[in-house]
Amino acid sequence: MKIDDQAPGHFRQSAAVSDVKAVETLPADNTLAPDDGLWSEGGLFSATLPGWRERPGQRRLAAAVAQAIAERGILLAEAGTGTGKTLAYLVPALLQGERIIISTATRALQDQLFRKDLPLARAVLGVQVRAAVLKGRANYVCHYRLKRAQSEGLLDSRRAVQELRRVALFAGTSSDGDISALGGLDEQSPVIPLVTSTRDNCLGSDCPDYRACFVMKARREALASDVIVINHHLFFANVALRDEGVAELLPSATTVVLDEAHQLPDIGAQFLGTSVGTAQAHELARDVLACGLQHARGLADWQSLASRLQKAARDQRLAAPTGTHRLDQAQAQALPGWAAVLGHWQEELAALEAALGPVEALAPEFTRLIERCREQRELLAAWQQPTPQPDAESGAPMAQESVRWLEVGSYHLRLLATPLGVGPAFSALLAQRPQAWVLVSATLTLDGGFRYTRARLGLGEGSPALAPVEGGAEPRLRELRVPSPFDYARQTRLLVPRTGFRPADAEHSTRVAELAARLVAVNPGGSFVLTTTLRAIARIAARLRELLPPGRVVLEQASESKSVLLQRFSLDPRAVLVGSHSFWEGVDFPGEQLTLVVIDKLPFAPPDDPMVAARIKRLEAAGRNGFMDYSLPQAALALQQGAGRLIRSERDWGVLAVCDQRLATTGWGRRLLASLQPFAQVDEVEEACAFLAAHAPQPGHTPDQSAVPANAAEDSAFGA
Repeated sequence: MKIDDQAPGHFRQSAAVSDVKAVETLPADNTLAPDDGLWSEGGLFSATLPGWRERPGQRRLAAAVAQAIAERGILLAEAGTGTGKTLAYLVPALLQGERIIISTATRALQDQLFRKDLPLARAVLGVQVRAAVLKGRANYVCHYRLKRAQSEGLLDSRRAVQELRRVALFAGTSSDGDISALGGLDEQSPVIPLVTSTRDNCLGSDCPDYRACFVMKARREALASDVIVINHHLFFANVALRDEGVAELLPSATTVVLDEAHQLPDIGAQFLGTSVGTAQAHELARDVLACGLQHARGLADWQSLASRLQKAARDQRLAAPTGTHRLDQAQAQALPGWAAVLGHWQEELAALEAALGPVEALAPEFTRLIERCREQRELLAAWQQPTPQPDAESGAPMAQESVRWLEVGSYHLRLLATPLGVGPAFSALLAQRPQAWVLVSATLTLDGGFRYTRARLGLGEGSPALAPVEGGAEPRLRELRVPSPFDYARQTRLLVPRTGFRPADAEHSTRVAELAARLVAVNPGGSFVLTTTLRAIARIAARLRELLPPGRVVLEQASESKSVLLQRFSLDPRAVLVGSHSFWEGVDFPGEQLTLVVIDKLPFAPPDDPMVAARIKRLEAAGRNGFMDYSLPQAALALQQGAGRLIRSERDWGVLAVCDQRLATTGWGRRLLASLQPFAQVDEVEEACAFLAAHAPQPGHTPDQSAVPANAAEDSAFGA
């Protein structure tokens, strides 16, 4: 059968699919849907939450989740912004009465779910379940490393010393040690890595503070809970067989919900690969120096050993170009002096390992330090080897290819080996675990079909994960699309200039800033300018400051931490924020807090990016079109995410401007356009300005910043 035959077919390759069933085949009486006493206007949620509105899409999604749980099936569900998807999967999952694991894309979304949505659903349903949130080690204060940081006295600024004192006070009073609860501490603070542990430096059961460890406490609570909220990084840490406290949880859960599932392929690729970098070398050197001086003073020249390793790491960074770059393995190895410096780095690791051997018995830390030296040296050696190519005669799956590449930052670099696809590992996991799997997001389809998402997750035809579970006859995978309930034609305008905006032009960023300034000038609410490159941020922000009145606040990514920028934006009703990739999704400002979103150009990944180039090369080697089969679908999903910042409730309104004439003038651009929500499109700036001006507040007007219906509120954090 074909999936969703009524949907436009711009990206779909029409094919009969025998191992997938559309959820629209639910029984006509909807017996699997949660009871009307919950979702209707006079139901339990309505009685509890003022402003509750019944939503057919929310009910349909809840019914599909209930069916997946009953059948131990796999559900791929796209729920448009405003559906109320979090409650739609929480309710049937809680009603089933067995262990549930919910994974979200970020730690912030974990907190939103755990602190707000889950308590709400639990209270309305009247169910008594124990819930826990579990994050990676680096999110919890480590008592041992905190004590060592206090005793070393190596902090080089008054601010860092003050932050360390605040962390110490927090650790003494906190029940869970989750450092995100320490308000005012910058997420980029240099103190954080000194007072938290990682997989590399955690001593495990050998730690003298093991019994009081916040990480172990969080794991114990998770193992004793009915509902466990994790994130995709932790989820894939388990898939990659790394000890991050989830390995014991997955087998015991009957239902696994993966929210924001569109991020699974990219996050999974990070964790199923390997990486080693100069930051790890610097951290190893610091730990060796501290441990050597504490437990083996005088038995080796720890200061010299640590300094030499740090210098080798600095030299490696200096061998790469200045600025931020991504280079493939061949480009990196062609850098002048690269191989010699890399060899010296490995020599210093070997020297450090040799010095640690004679003192290993003096403290458990020395054993872990030796292991870290060996691991980093082996990863560096492995990265230098030629990338293995798939054996065509053996039929090895292409998705198991990997690419070795170099990520260069302002101060550090990383050498990575990343798989080109997570499909084999992900589908194998689902095949091994006969639980119910619910994968939900606001952006999973391209023009109505899940084919692209299924391919990236290894859920295509013939996938072992799709075989019916024991005793079942129905296809294990079902699909559902629930459109957004918002009236985009009434609430929005989409401006796509037909001329004057070609991204290849040298003055494109200046033209974007000038168009944005015209719109911002008449916009009564807040404005986002989203860019596809970091370089464009400074150019656009500088030009906006020249064109806008002096009192108009223009916030710029990288000038402050993301959390500080978002806080400042929320406090100024007419602020302008210019940012790149990290602001395209997971950011929510309902009502008049955000009424204008300007996108500088279509979000195509740079073709010279090592991962992008390798994926396109793989497709073309198989006789496919890299642009149509990879670049275009990826851009469509990213564009949907950026556009999704604008409308978050039925009463929101605003203008989306995409400053790329290719969207209106090319055949493939019109395909991208069709992938968006049904915005009311205009071609002239004056029309968009008139729409914004028409919403200008009248005297005595109070900005409406809370017009989110109760059952859509959780989509604020989990939406498009």
